[in-house]
Amino acid sequence: MKLLEYKQFNNSDEEKSLNKKKVAITVGIILTIIITTIIGILYISNQDVRNFMDKYILFKHVDEHDVPYISLEQDEKVYACAFYNYVAVLKDNKLSLYNSSGKEVQSFTINVSSPIFAVQDNYLVIAEKNQQKCYLIKDKKMLWEKEIDGKISRINVNESGYVSIIVSGTSYKSVITTFSEDGTEIFKTFLSNSLAIDVDISKDNKYLSLCEMDLSGTLIESRVKTISIEKAKQDPANAIIYTYEIPANSLVINLEYHDRDELICLCDKKVLTLKNGNLNISSEFDDSNITFIGANLSKSYFKVREDKQGINNQNSNVEISNTSNGKTSVYTIKGVAKNIKAKDGVIAVNLGTEAYFIGENGWLIKKYTSSQEIKDIVISNHIAGIIYRDKISFLNL
Repeated sequence: MKLLEYKQFNNSDEEKSLNKKKVAITVGIILTIIITTIIGILYISNQDVRNFMDKYILFKHVDEHDVPYISLEQDEKVYACAFYNYVAVLKDNKLSLYNSSGKEVQSFTINVSSPIFAVQDNYLVIAEKNQQKCYLIKDKKMLWEKEIDGKISRINVNESGYVSIIVSGTSYKSVITTFSEDGTEIFKTFLSNSLAIDVDISKDNKYLSLCEMDLSGTLIESRVKTISIEKAKQDPANAIIYTYEIPANSLVINLEYHDRDELICLCDKKVLTLKNGNLNISSEFDDSNITFIGANLSKSYFKVREDKQGINNQNSNVEISNTSNGKTSVYTIKGVAKNIKAKDGVIAVNLGTEAYFIGENGWLIKKYTSSQEIKDIVISNHIAGIIYRDKISFLNL
């Protein structure tokens, strides 16, 4: 009987010990959630906390001497762009692809001396400005090269490798030719009385939208036309499904598809959203403090507004507006932006000896510090090329 009572007492102690452990674990989890939530709120809402964590905890600050690079001859004539996981460097008709470690992973012979580039995901198009040569590369493979009739003025590629090329110098003012990924010509669009300014193809390959400008009158007249690619395969002359009249005297800078059927038209003083035949003004700006604007992001457009509070106290406010939900995020940088590059989900702000790489959510991806003047920056979602007079550095994003 005594032995039985002892065993029952011992079991009770074990249960109490287990309960204490459960309580301790539960309390630990709750405290972790609370602390994480508080840190998250502070990170989102407080710029000073965010800067501290970015530098000392998340290690987002990178120095020029900590990244790989390739050397160039002083002021050597090279051209560069970034796409997918590579920085492409064109020199003496050789295009070399470098990864974020600065290693050359592929090279091609490209017979162009004055290149223009267009990129989307793992596709890269290179063409000779005002000449005929054009090339399409996917990842590390050359898909096709072509001689185009006319003088190439602008090129575009979408996520599926569909390429559109604007040419002049023919019997028409502009001709737009669209190719599939394998280089098959899908259709041509001819403009007799207007110039093609820009073109973009939707992500699902259903639509091609072009902006044309008529300079024959006293006012600049621009319109955007959306073409059904499926209809254009059968009857190109009757494939236009929507026409949008752009407000008078608006200078169209570029077109960008953000969703399958939502087209962003960036003008010099306004941002327009074009969808299903309806034109809406998303934003208007006539502010001398706005120094840069752009719409070539995956789902946003941006403005850079200079906040001048004295000669030695100037900020650059990068305002990023999401076209889907209308929300605007602001990232403030101490200093004056000298140049801006944007692609997909990344905005690069060049301050001369510093560069900030900002995501579409308004958060810092990387801050890069240099001991010498940065000449230019090329970016994709994954990599950046920092271009100097005598080298190119590679930054993994």
